[in-house]
Amino acid sequence: MDKLCSIIIRTKNEEAWITKCLEAVFEQTYKNIEVIIVDNCSTDTTIARCKKFNVKIVTINEFFPGKAINLGIEASKGDLICCLSAHCIPTNNLWLENLIKPLEDKSIAGCYGRQEPTSNSSDVDKRDLLLVFGLDSYIQSKDSFFHNANSAFRREIWNKYPFSNISTNIEDRIWGEEVISNGFKLAYVAESSVFHWHGIHHQLNPERAKNIVRILDTIPRLRTHNNLKNLKHTSYCIVPIKGTDVTYKNLPLIKKTINCLRKCKLINKIILSTDINNQIDLSDLLGLETVIRPSHLSSPQSSLEDVLQYTLASIESKGDYCDSISVAEIIYPFRENEVVDAMIQTMIDEPLDTIFASWREARATWFGEEGDLTMLGGTSWVIPSTERHGQIITSLIGYFTIIRPVNVRNKNIFQGQIKTHSLKNRNSSFVCRNQNEYDELSNLLLKL
Repeated sequence: MDKLCSIIIRTKNEEAWITKCLEAVFEQTYKNIEVIIVDNCSTDTTIARCKKFNVKIVTINEFFPGKAINLGIEASKGDLICCLSAHCIPTNNLWLENLIKPLEDKSIAGCYGRQEPTSNSSDVDKRDLLLVFGLDSYIQSKDSFFHNANSAFRREIWNKYPFSNISTNIEDRIWGEEVISNGFKLAYVAESSVFHWHGIHHQLNPERAKNIVRILDTIPRLRTHNNLKNLKHTSYCIVPIKGTDVTYKNLPLIKKTINCLRKCKLINKIILSTDINNQIDLSDLLGLETVIRPSHLSSPQSSLEDVLQYTLASIESKGDYCDSISVAEIIYPFRENEVVDAMIQTMIDEPLDTIFASWREARATWFGEEGDLTMLGGTSWVIPSTERHGQIITSLIGYFTIIRPVNVRNKNIFQGQIKTHSLKNRNSSFVCRNQNEYDELSNLLLKL
């Protein structure tokens, strides 16, 4: 094969690497080449260094990775196209010859080569490059992984399948998916290797990873969204009550909480956690499993974590296990079952430890004692703009909180990955601590 190969190199302030990269390129055994530099407004000496070599320079002002490659190809003449990162250095003079060799097979749309870490690459990058880019070459007929830091393809393929001009990341993977979906193959060429100092995952930058996953989720075969929807998630809800709550007058308030929870599609079991065993036979009256906890867990010194830990231990001692455990107090009689289901669904969909209901408070909120108050936050117009500190999130733990069982066992329900679910209906957050308060509030709401 002696066709002209156009090598496209994208640059942006690459003075530390571009000379080494171009020196290695022009030392290749495959001599029929042209080099196109696509520069994104470098402010260092990148361009001055490039001009010391026989290269063509084009400029891109609004950078998108695929758009830069397309622009470089449009300025080139070769039947073969090679993409090389400006901070990738071919490891030997057979790099290009080995890289383009599989393109003699018309069923192969593109090739990509090995990437080796440098001695000063981070341990994260060394691990990723060594695990992803192995020592054996292979052909991909289903896997669309492709990497433009070190790649090659025929111009005739690019004419049919140019790179995305608008994708902010992984233009190579999108292109790989397109050619694989149209019946072509991809070749990994381990014998065509480059040194790549920063690896392929950019130091595990979370924002970059989030954006890449968003793009990957647009590819049907690679989409991760809702791939757990067919797996069973067992969710139990604990309703903690004290003996003082359980009177025949307050029973309708308790029943209202239970009825709301029974409407929830994602709650598998409701458990009453109480400190009484003879005032009212709740188990028979409400048809629920009941856990009788020690009286000291109702003292002022005890906490919600203590009650939940004891109740969960009692449930699990019977060989009954769940994937998430939640708590709902009876003091929220206007609780909405749709909110509860939405919160459980969030726990299923996201890697969280705890989710609690909340209300976003815009009014000025203060902390401290009279005469020594500090404003915590607020966005109300009555607050001077220079003193607005943002909204305060008020937790409504008893409205509904859902937790991973391990956090309940360890009594650290507010540690780890925590998220809030902000209520939209303020009325649903009204608190009634007894039936009289509920009756009065209900009558008031009817008059509005």
